[in-house]
Amino acid sequence: MIRQLNDDRTVNKAWLSVCHYGRKMLTCLAAYGTQYDFCRFFELESGGRHAWMMLQNSTLIISAVDDFFHDRTAHEELAMFVSMHRPFRVEGCQTLVSRILPAGYMPLRRSVFRLVPGALSEGFDPSLVNENPRLDDVYSILTEGFPNLTEYGMWLTDTSHMVRRGLRRCYTYGNMTAATAVYDYENRVLIGQVATRAAYRGQGYARDLLRYLAAKMEEEGKVAILYALDLRASFYSELGFHLLQTEQVLERLENAEPDALKKEAL
Repeated sequence: MIRQLNDDRTVNKAWLSVCHYGRKMLTCLAAYGTQYDFCRFFELESGGRHAWMMLQNSTLIISAVDDFFHDRTAHEELAMFVSMHRPFRVEGCQTLVSRILPAGYMPLRRSVFRLVPGALSEGFDPSLVNENPRLDDVYSILTEGFPNLTEYGMWLTDTSHMVRRGLRRCYTYGNMTAATAVYDYENRVLIGQVATRAAYRGQGYARDLLRYLAAKMEEEGKVAILYALDLRASFYSELGFHLLQTEQVLERLENAEPDALKKEAL
């Protein structure tokens, strides 16, 4: 059974805090609660097992401590839920996500890396790192790397709301590269939306910004991770980042981002 949650007190926050999917959900709960249509929370219960789900804009995130690998009822209900809501991406608990493939979706392999400090290039200028950039500038860079990025008004509303509450931070290097700390929860940080303007790609700006952020997070006593689809995984391996795990995500075939653009965004 899947039911929508209308009170965040019914969410098992202790369970959610143990993994990166859950921490992202907890960040959104802290920012929005359960009262907004664009960020809805659900509980999946089957055979005494529980999973928590968040449908935020076009992404469905699932977090669970329980093992659903052999729970056919849960798989069928989740597949029906995905088919009904049609999120662009489905990610999270592997004993659920890896066991379904609704019509119109394709499986992708994604790696989870831990950021590790490394040598910066000789030309790197730390004074060009802006830790409080104009969000319009960030969005302008990101749109060159992510053609399917959420439309501007929705992105700005969500990002500015999170930034004001200290739950998210954006970074730029010059006006060339951008990265985002999607969440910072109990000294665990998820880095995402890393992109470089097309005219500056291949010059190492994203590499330097990520290594700068890795050192910054380590100095602050934080553990930072990022996700990488197969086409980008080698880039992060070459940076010396530590591979923590691989996982499957589902992506909707309709309006899927071209593979070439996924690979060239840095």
